[in-house]
Amino acid sequence: MDYSNIPPLGLESPKLCCIPARPLVCVLSVLTIVSRIANMSKSTDVSRVFDSFFLFLNLLLLFGAVWNNEPALIWSQRIIAVVVVLVVIQFMIWPVLFASLAASGRLKLENVLSKTEYEKEEMFQKGLLAGYVAEFVLVLAVGVEILKYVLINRLWKYAKSTENVVGNVYITA
Repeated sequence: MDYSNIPPLGLESPKLCCIPARPLVCVLSVLTIVSRIANMSKSTDVSRVFDSFFLFLNLLLLFGAVWNNEPALIWSQRIIAVVVVLVVIQFMIWPVLFASLAASGRLKLENVLSKTEYEKEEMFQKGLLAGYVAEFVLVLAVGVEILKYVLINRLWKYAKSTENVVGNVYITA
């Protein structure tokens, strides 16, 4: 019988509501890894640097979650805190950028001056819609990063407590 997978007495694995935290963190990490690899194939050099950073972060997070590695989890938690700040900054910039690009017609690279009033109104509505869509997507991104932070914190505390308990199980007086 394999006793290495049995949690110590009194310690339950962390959960988010009824969902186990470890598989949820693994799924979020794998989804982010796949999306970053897809982005790297079609992005510019500057974007590849950011994609590589997020790819490394999620590989570290996946390693820490799968192997219950306390140092990997604490470093992932620290980096995710910085990522949350960066995503909030993105949230303040990108909706305005997308709305401005869509409203000015630069997304289609057409001449805005030759547009009729109706077409300009339509472009304004497209810009407004693009801004709202960008805000919605970025709110989801902020929520996912905060969720990752909370789950990593729970996994780190669990890894730390199981490390302490498992280390003291066989001590006899």
